[in-house]
Amino acid sequence: MKSLKKKTMVCTLAGVLAMSGGAALLPDAAFAPAGIFAQRVEAAEGGLHWEDGKVVAVGYGVPPTGAYGTRANLLARRAAVVDAQRNLAEFIQGTQIDAETTLLNYMTQNDTVKTRVSALIQGAVIVEEEAMSDGSYRVTMSVPLYGAGKSISAAILPALRENKEPAPLPAPVSPAPATIKEIQDRAKSGTNYTGVIVDAGDMGLMPSFSPVIYDTNGRAIYGVQNINYDSAISQGMVGYAKNVASAMHLSRVGSTPLVVKAVQVRGGRNSVNPVNVVVSVEDANRILLANEKSGMLQSGSVVFVR
Repeated sequence: MKSLKKKTMVCTLAGVLAMSGGAALLPDAAFAPAGIFAQRVEAAEGGLHWEDGKVVAVGYGVPPTGAYGTRANLLARRAAVVDAQRNLAEFIQGTQIDAETTLLNYMTQNDTVKTRVSALIQGAVIVEEEAMSDGSYRVTMSVPLYGAGKSISAAILPALRENKEPAPLPAPVSPAPATIKEIQDRAKSGTNYTGVIVDAGDMGLMPSFSPVIYDTNGRAIYGVQNINYDSAISQGMVGYAKNVASAMHLSRVGSTPLVVKAVQVRGGRNSVNPVNVVVSVEDANRILLANEKSGMLQSGSVVFVR
């Protein structure tokens, strides 16, 4: 049944895209004759690029039989755009919102989200294209994961917020004296922690739009209820990096981030999808105490290394 629903949704989106013909995406340059037009912009392989904050898909098109010259080039390009949009739909609908839910689930249950996502795909940006020597056409298209305007986060987070009441962050639980002194000394010296990096490298962490930080007692210390939604839409609840060194250079965590090592990754109450991180109770206390001085959690100054 899940497989059938997935195919139905992808086919529905593909039908919307096919009816549009990709016409809204065709700039004047599309009408250049084959051989003259060959815009080349560096593009990544297709898929979700969480570290770069975008979804990328490649599409190919061939002209119909009997079409020649400029018309053949235009029709092949249009077919390539529709193919790339269809591939974007495949990638996007499988995006993990939280441990239990994919974007496909939201689209099947919420017509507003479905409409917004369809509009995003139709408005996807062409980042690379080329008229091939055999008459076919190749395009690479991209949709942003985050941004206050047209982005996946802007399409889904309002719906997610409807189901999650805002809540204050929990208080530290009997932090060790050394932890309290560490945070107090930093405050006195004017070097408060400006963000937090949770190192979950090589643990199989799965990116999502709404991850949670737990401590080893099962207490959630950071989640969708605790964030500034404008910040979450513009940059995501957390950033992702491939290693601690690259995470340290991300502007969202500032100049003096707190780095903690995850104990493990975990799913939610009803799912094993490993989108959430678990830290020790003492590291959870360090994060919460540091946040009292800087407000780094509410502003989304959080990066997960995966």
